Amino acid sequence: MSDFYDVVIVGGGAAGLSAALVLGRSCRSVLICDDGRPRNAVVDRMHGFLSRDGTPPRELLSLARTELQRYPLVRSLNAHITAAQRDDAGFLIVSDDGSRYAGRRIVLATGLYDAIPAIEGIAERWGRSVFVCPYCDGWEMRDKRLAVIGHGHKAVELAQELRQWSTDLLVCTQETDDLTPQDRRWIAAAHAVVRSQAVTRVAGESQRQHIVFVDGLQESCDAIFLRAPLRQRYPLVDMLGCKVRSDGEIDVDRLGRTSIAGCYAAGDAVTTVHQVALAAASGVCAAMGVNEDLVAEEVQALIGSIS
Repeated sequence: MSDFYDVVIVGGGAAGLSAALVLGRSCRSVLICDDGRPRNAVVDRMHGFLSRDGTPPRELLSLARTELQRYPLVRSLNAHITAAQRDDAGFLIVSDDGSRYAGRRIVLATGLYDAIPAIEGIAERWGRSVFVCPYCDGWEMRDKRLAVIGHGHKAVELAQELRQWSTDLLVCTQETDDLTPQDRRWIAAAHAVVRSQAVTRVAGESQRQHIVFVDGLQESCDAIFLRAPLRQRYPLVDMLGCKVRSDGEIDVDRLGRTSIAGCYAAGDAVTTVHQVALAAASGVCAAMGVNEDLVAEEVQALIGSIS
């Protein structure tokens, strides 16, 4: 068994590192476990983070880890955590090499991943000319020809968002015909091009790529935005028994407390609004929740010691 910590944090992105910073400054012993697979790893620049707009994501994380070195009770570990369970002392986690770590509290900051459709040519363009978030990448793609690939109504919803950046829109609905009358009116008013055939591949150069449909038809575009579903990255949520909302996010209160006592969650896994700045703020909130609960426990223990 490795050392016992006040808090074990699983996930070293903006949420996990922000939680570690607040807890380290609260004189708590912290173990951060991260396997180096952030959701935004493929992008060159992140946006929307005040004072860091345009910063490479890995540079932000490197700066954060350097800051944490000032706090001697915070330890970082490169490890993929495969199991977690509650025990009498708190929580026990296990890494893929069999190492075990324990803490009084646990913070899940494991994030999400995008379930990218199995369309040839998408993966190699991911984060460069294929995106999911207009707020992250819409500005760089403004006034260009933008394609949306999604299913039916969901694709139209994303196209409606994107129209503030470009009015030259191609909507690929992937053989899903659930468009509402309002969807169709918007398409006509916006002069958007709609293709209902399934997309089979994306070809061409990143500066001007071609979407190829199952019937051989091709449409050119400068960038593609996907309406791709999001998935929880780790099975730890199920292992610990945390309640999950109907939208698939972990159910937490305002300070990141999950339905399992002593277990907290932060970052993309707890919200449908995904931005680095918001993930960092969520980590701060969870850290405060952890510390408040540890303080309450310690107050009771101290009172009990003189009873």
